[in-house]
Amino acid sequence: MMHAETIELEEGTRVELWARGPGAIRALIDGVVVWQVPALSEHPGYYKYHHREACAVTFEWDEPESILWVYSWEPGRVEDCGITVWEFGATGITRRTGTEIDAWMRADTKRPGLHFSPIRQWMNDPNGLCRIGETWHLFYQFHPSGTDWGPMHWGHAVSTDLFHWTHMPVFLHPEQNCWQLGATGGAFSGNAFRDRDGAQMFFYTERLPAYDLFSGYREIQKLARPGRGLVTAESITTVLETRPDGVEHDFRDPKVWWDAVRGEYRMILGASLDGDPAVLLYGSENLLDWRYLGPLYRAPARFRGEGARAVECPDFFEIDGKWVLVMGFVGHTDPVSGRHNLLYALVGDFRDDRFVPDNDALQLLDFGTDFYAMQSCAADGRQIAFAWLFNWEDRKPPGSPYSGEMSLPRELSLDASGRLCMAPAREFEALARERGEVRDGAAALPDAPFDLVLTGGLEGARITATQAGGTSFEVGVTDGVLWVRLPQDDGRIRYDARIAPEADLRVVHDRGIIEIFADGGAVCGTRRNYKHTSPDALTVTTNGRATISHPEA
Repeated sequence: MMHAETIELEEGTRVELWARGPGAIRALIDGVVVWQVPALSEHPGYYKYHHREACAVTFEWDEPESILWVYSWEPGRVEDCGITVWEFGATGITRRTGTEIDAWMRADTKRPGLHFSPIRQWMNDPNGLCRIGETWHLFYQFHPSGTDWGPMHWGHAVSTDLFHWTHMPVFLHPEQNCWQLGATGGAFSGNAFRDRDGAQMFFYTERLPAYDLFSGYREIQKLARPGRGLVTAESITTVLETRPDGVEHDFRDPKVWWDAVRGEYRMILGASLDGDPAVLLYGSENLLDWRYLGPLYRAPARFRGEGARAVECPDFFEIDGKWVLVMGFVGHTDPVSGRHNLLYALVGDFRDDRFVPDNDALQLLDFGTDFYAMQSCAADGRQIAFAWLFNWEDRKPPGSPYSGEMSLPRELSLDASGRLCMAPAREFEALARERGEVRDGAAALPDAPFDLVLTGGLEGARITATQAGGTSFEVGVTDGVLWVRLPQDDGRIRYDARIAPEADLRVVHDRGIIEIFADGGAVCGTRRNYKHTSPDALTVTTNGRATISHPEA
């Protein structure tokens, strides 16, 4: 049975959609077919319709469930208004844009309100984070054909305050149709960069069509130059294909910067070197031709023995005259705590293309395992970062229209002892309402995020959030160890970290997301919970003072 609806479209409107068979879809003007997919493939595919002049268009389709993700955008308005989302149903097409999208997302009682998430489908690593003028641009790994990981694209959203986002068209697509090839791959992670002339560009990894998630794949590096407004990639150039000796297949996630001392560009890549997780350093005079300068960092052999396959999403930046290297060790399981895929940092000096850490001991950046693939950018005299808030152990329950969230935006700094510290970006404070004291150790909670701060002695402190009597989460300090527990924890994995005796403690909760900041932000823990995500009661035991606020985006 064919369904149909007539829609007025402006001149130049683009309609982009992802669909799989069975079924067909077509567009007609005055009864004449002007665009069609007469038979959708059994594999997902990407299709686009470019509307030439302002008029009414009739869309016809026969299998609503075959149309996986659709939006439209107008070149002259998209920078201000973003995309319009379409939903094809048995009774017509529902379209939402701007505040209508926001209202639809807020109506999802399981979706966090302060943390960025895609409108629909799968999202993972943050990419291309940058600020241009007063606008923040967040790109992210995106699978538009489903809520599970699949062939990678770059999604895109913009904001002026890091919390209220306008959703934009997909920015990068895979080089080939991986679905049709029965393969994985696509546009993997990378960073934003401005050259010496101020031209905006993006470096990223393309994983060529692959048939094994753990070996044998090929990864190459590309440079994408955007069109006007950073809406789409205008040109894409392959800049690095050859791997150094000792690098088998992991060779990805570039971070590029201008080295004023050397008068050249520099790039790091995550990899493994003869089986050891490593960060590789490259140099270039023109951004197109890159030469290998050697390893910037090579992990101790024990990491390979503990399952680490490679470094992912390395970040390298300068704060207060010191250089900070951030790395994720994919596949690694800490033998003491059982935690996996942890994120580490080293602080030191970078001279003569050599990184010399102040201390060889890696700083664990998050003891919760749900803070991964962090990417930062320098803007307005600050280093701002997001991370993917997810791990592969606890999957989102079925039925949600999307999967994956970002952490709160975090502001990075170094403390007096040289540790990398993280705190919610100052824009978060603007969302807070009046802070009140938690009296008698208990508080009723509205269905809203909360920001809880404990000051004074923390030893023996305990925070318990419940929903209809069921535990949502617990946070406490026992014998100088800060810990967090969720309903699904069975004791096999320890989520804890030692803190200083007079440390501070801040807990932000947002519909199942718990972000913990302690000891000036040098100790952080992030967890994602899918049970009892809207706690209605809070119990706090502390020898100090507890205050609470309910930030609202």
